[in-house]
Amino acid sequence: MSTKPIIAALLLLSPAPALAQLTLEQRVERMEAESEIRRMLVEYGAFLDGRDYAAYADLFAEDGEWVGGFGRFTGPAAIRAMLEANLGPAEPGYVNKSSFHMLTNPLIEIDGDRARVSSKYLFWTRSSEDRPTPTLAGRYVDEFVRRGGVWKIARRTTWGEIPYRDPNAPVAAGAAPPSAAPSLEARLRRAEDQLAIQRVITDYAKHIDAQDFDAYAALFARDGVWQNGATVRRGAAEIKALLTGLFGTPPPGFVNADSYHLVSNLEVNVDGDRATARSRHLLVMRGPDGSPVPELAGFYDDEFVREDGQWKILRRVDHPVMPTPEEWRREMATRQPR
Repeated sequence: MSTKPIIAALLLLSPAPALAQLTLEQRVERMEAESEIRRMLVEYGAFLDGRDYAAYADLFAEDGEWVGGFGRFTGPAAIRAMLEANLGPAEPGYVNKSSFHMLTNPLIEIDGDRARVSSKYLFWTRSSEDRPTPTLAGRYVDEFVRRGGVWKIARRTTWGEIPYRDPNAPVAAGAAPPSAAPSLEARLRRAEDQLAIQRVITDYAKHIDAQDFDAYAALFARDGVWQNGATVRRGAAEIKALLTGLFGTPPPGFVNADSYHLVSNLEVNVDGDRATARSRHLLVMRGPDGSPVPELAGFYDDEFVREDGQWKILRRVDHPVMPTPEEWRREMATRQPR
């Protein structure tokens, strides 16, 4: 008689390792580690887009390795020199208005002081019509290491998928010394706050796409401010009135089949009952043939406040990038309420 069914049954009955089996401290440490690594993934794109080569190189360990289309480079100094040689020197006060990286789909596997990470990226550039245009799609395959309590990139391998580009690099392995953890209660609260703020940022896009203007306005604090260039609205009533003026009042059962917002590259910094955040946004609209067309790309600068135990937007500044604020305001001025 075959033993395969018996083995399968035993495997099903055997308890598998689960998050619930970890101690509270282990669970908080895992959440913190994943949150810090997610932040580094976003910072990588932000520093690269802003040509902050020193901050970019500092994301890597002392023996950290970058592998990609420009070759193989080891150590922060060599990585910084690689960027300067291929992208040009960073200019004082440089503001990138021609391109940006959208980072998404992070998969993080933490094993003590090591982590394996994969993520997707989409590189956008400005078209001749001043619209965001996807230029390169690919993925990052990373190894992270924690040394002295600080996570660093031990190896990053960049793969181009569309168009295809194979860095042909092996994956490194190794171990690193453990690090001590600070207060468990403070760490748990910080992780929960970061997740709650990320949820508010995501809900913002969800409510504007659904044209649920009451829920949208409720995301703001009592004296919350929404700003885009010289246009400023304060408080839920003014913010809701701005939306109904632009879009009209949606009919009952409204389903948006014409547009949606993508939100990515979330950076959240919590300081007690206050927080700041930055995120990327991309407005996608239905094209004449029904296909999705990128319409507007930009970023949000946010201030948050904990109000009655809930995180609320104290100030959101919307920065259109492609088109520029001036170009977008001219276009919005021509639109009539629906």
